[in-house]
Amino acid sequence: MQNHIKMLYNIGYKRFYNSKEFLFFQGEIPKKLLVVLKGKVRLYKSTQEGKEETIHTISAVNFIAEMPSFMNIPYPASAVCLEECEILEIELAFFKEYCTKNSDFCLSFIASLCHKIEILESLLTASTQSLKEKTIRFLIQNKSALANLSQRQIAQKLNTSPESLSRILRELKKQDCIQTQKGKILLTQNALKICEEP
Repeated sequence: MQNHIKMLYNIGYKRFYNSKEFLFFQGEIPKKLLVVLKGKVRLYKSTQEGKEETIHTISAVNFIAEMPSFMNIPYPASAVCLEECEILEIELAFFKEYCTKNSDFCLSFIASLCHKIEILESLLTASTQSLKEKTIRFLIQNKSALANLSQRQIAQKLNTSPESLSRILRELKKQDCIQTQKGKILLTQNALKICEEP
């Protein structure tokens, strides 16, 4: 994929975005295909209550919202830069032409789409779970990254308030699923066994 991204430089152009700058808004019609070359981008949906629900955080090097761009349908979410970003912007007509001439790249692009579908399936599964179940699932799946995540960041990723997360963490601590150290969360040795109990 890296080699193909370099080839795409010839049909696109790079733009630089500041932290908190928006790439697009929910409901807009895509005009270009976007690729994150450097930095991180947060995708989120706005609810009727005015809350923001994070869908996914995209890091370099990766496509952003390739499905709505390729199908020319409105963006289902908004995208904002979490830090300074370098974005490759490609005209859709040039991109589609490139796909038809490069079967290997086309397969890589399909793989990227499949990965996004997996993310969507994960979100659908999470929507049927309680906050406690979502928290347990997140902690287990992100065990290696917990040392670098604050409780506020975890709350944001779970689309909940820090207060609600704090309540769940106290409950998990009582069940000996977790320990906390300097604001960081540590899973206990028997966390999997305890957390899998109903």
